[in-house]
Amino acid sequence: MNVRQKLLGGFLTVAAMVAVTGAVVLRADAQTNRQAAITEAEQVARGIAKDVAFGLAADTEGEQPPALIERPAALAAYLGRLHDLQDRDIVVVDLGKRILADAVPANVGATFDHDPADEVRRTIADGRSRVFVEQSADYPDGIQQVVVPVLGAGDVTLGAVILEYTPLYEQMEAVTGQTETIVLIAGTLCIALVLVLGVATAESIVRRIRRLTRAVESIRDGDYSQRVTLGRRDEISRLGDAFNDMAGRLDQSAREILDREYTDRILANAGEGICGVDAEGRITFANEAAGRITGLGVDGLLDKEAADLLPDVERAEVTIDRPDGTSVRVAYTVSPIEKDGRNMGGVVVLRDVSRQRALEHDLRHQALHDGLTGLPNRKLFHDRVEHAMTRIRTGRAEGGGGLAVLYLDLDGFKKVNDSLGHNAGDALLRTAAERLTSALRKHDTVARLGGDEFAVLLEDAEDPEHWAQACVDALDKPFQMQHHKATISVSVGVVPAAERYADADEVLRNADVAMYAAKARGKACYQVFEPRMHELLLDRLDQEARLREAVHRGELRLHLQPVVDVTNREVRGVEALVRWEDPERGLQQPGSFIPLAEETGLITEIDRWVLIEACRTMREWQESSPATAPAWVSVNLSAPNLEMADLTDRVAYALASTGITPDALVLELTETVLMRDIAVTAGRLEELRELGVNIAIDDFGTGYSSLGYLRDIPVDVLKVDRSFITELVAHRRQQELVSAILQLGNTLGLKVVVEGVETEEQLDLLIALGGRFAQGYHLGRPEPVESLRTRLSTVPVT
Repeated sequence: MNVRQKLLGGFLTVAAMVAVTGAVVLRADAQTNRQAAITEAEQVARGIAKDVAFGLAADTEGEQPPALIERPAALAAYLGRLHDLQDRDIVVVDLGKRILADAVPANVGATFDHDPADEVRRTIADGRSRVFVEQSADYPDGIQQVVVPVLGAGDVTLGAVILEYTPLYEQMEAVTGQTETIVLIAGTLCIALVLVLGVATAESIVRRIRRLTRAVESIRDGDYSQRVTLGRRDEISRLGDAFNDMAGRLDQSAREILDREYTDRILANAGEGICGVDAEGRITFANEAAGRITGLGVDGLLDKEAADLLPDVERAEVTIDRPDGTSVRVAYTVSPIEKDGRNMGGVVVLRDVSRQRALEHDLRHQALHDGLTGLPNRKLFHDRVEHAMTRIRTGRAEGGGGLAVLYLDLDGFKKVNDSLGHNAGDALLRTAAERLTSALRKHDTVARLGGDEFAVLLEDAEDPEHWAQACVDALDKPFQMQHHKATISVSVGVVPAAERYADADEVLRNADVAMYAAKARGKACYQVFEPRMHELLLDRLDQEARLREAVHRGELRLHLQPVVDVTNREVRGVEALVRWEDPERGLQQPGSFIPLAEETGLITEIDRWVLIEACRTMREWQESSPATAPAWVSVNLSAPNLEMADLTDRVAYALASTGITPDALVLELTETVLMRDIAVTAGRLEELRELGVNIAIDDFGTGYSSLGYLRDIPVDVLKVDRSFITELVAHRRQQELVSAILQLGNTLGLKVVVEGVETEEQLDLLIALGGRFAQGYHLGRPEPVESLRTRLSTVPVT
């Protein structure tokens, strides 16, 4: 908050206090008027009550007038006269609140019940006057009333008088209204004056402070000629005078310093060692910094031959051994001093550059080495490969062996890193680096290229495959990480005779290709580079590029495979499967492109297309041909989908945009995917089930032996893996296992679908075991949507 804001804030506070004070005064005045009206009305009511109880004043001395309360006609006339004179309603009631007299004759005899809190009865009971607001159909806005008791002889309560005091209160309000208006106008003017005064005062003070601030900034920038004139005689003016005095002194000091050129040169280098040398080369002057840098102290430098300490050159850098056994790297310059052409000596400036040189060394090391493992990085490894290739080509290499490069990638590192954390992952990488270094020769270069990728340069390597296997064996043993044992492996690509290639980039590229070939073989092995691998890589890159455009170009096709109720051979549902209409290679089965999609992250985009297309197709089928339309469609979800925060929103969008009912959609996930993180998986599936969709476990029985997860994961369908059906006919134990799964599903209230039925014999046996739903080539192969719709509308499944 700046000064103007603070000053304005203070004046606003004063204005607010004035406003609050005025409001309090007006509020108090209103309360006073109301209380005065009540008091006046109460006194009038008590006079009326006395007349009602004891009668009107006697006209002649000794006359005893009768009580009005005993003469209804006289009482009514009396209240009528008062109503005409005072223009307000007066009601007299007896002990039972029965109206004895009223300005409105029709109300006589009725019970007075217009006091919500029964104030009249309470006044009759305790003799205390009260006020209340009368609420009735005649007065919907309410009438302010005062009630007093009617006390007869001996203070016996005879009833009560109810008197309207609204007119009296309004008269008082009218009298004081002008005064309140004057107070309100005066308060508003006072607040406005305070605000105007505050703005003017704040602007005046801030303007003077700004002038002083600009002058201070000029002094900070080295302009000592700046002066300020603030006028007036207050604290700010005195501060300006002090500033002017300070600026004058600074200006004078600066001029004095400029006049001492020789002293200025020494002071300018006071942070460095400075020595004065005479014409004979002896040190005649040394500052404290020079003594500290050399370790000799000022006294140890005086009269010492400069040549004994420093070489006879004008500019150099030397290591000085100190008396305490330490050494220091010193950069120095010698500036000769001449007068009339004669050598008068010189000035030597010393600077300790030990830390600078150490930092430069560290920076060079960091630029060429991996910060985590300390191994050479990709740049240094590339440089060493280039130099090794050059040495072999020029015949300067030692030994008769060739040059080989290994490219290594850790298998399963991401799983360890994700499950145990990045600290454990870093520790594993350091341990892996140590194992690789120990498994190889001392003169071999082991480098970390980044992430979980390493490389090895083997010089004079007659058998590179032996060392590749040594690397595989070195990382095959478990790693101890944070009280957990982690098991990983390594895939190695080998490029022997690397010197025959054009450059290091080509060698590393080929080694990388061979490493991917090792992964394709099953990992935990090595693969020697062959030229055809590069062709396969280019083909894979081309396929990946075309697959990325497949969704946008409309090249994906939806095929459906029937799910049949085996009891009557009717199609009850379908499973949505994707095909790729590759412009270059024709219709591609999932096995030819789904693994690539999973590896490149394209699988989520493909899954989204299948979800929308399957829902749209099912909705259109149900509307156009409800008799042949299946009851549900199953859509497979891959593992990356469960990791996406908007999965539930995507499914909800598919349902809303296509109009399909949620119970007609089944989302299939494999056991392995479901069990990755049971807590996250259960929560995500519960969100999906809240949408109304069904969840199916695909490939049931192949992922985990424990069935405990069925208790924790919300599922509706079990899809028995085809491996249980393959040997179903020939193996009794297999039949018992399938029967147990069917019974388990029935017990848990789950729908069980058996996959992989390919023969009539398998189908008959499945029916005998109690199975109801099945799918497989025998019951229907995956086929285009229109083909399946046509077949179901003409030929029943048999």
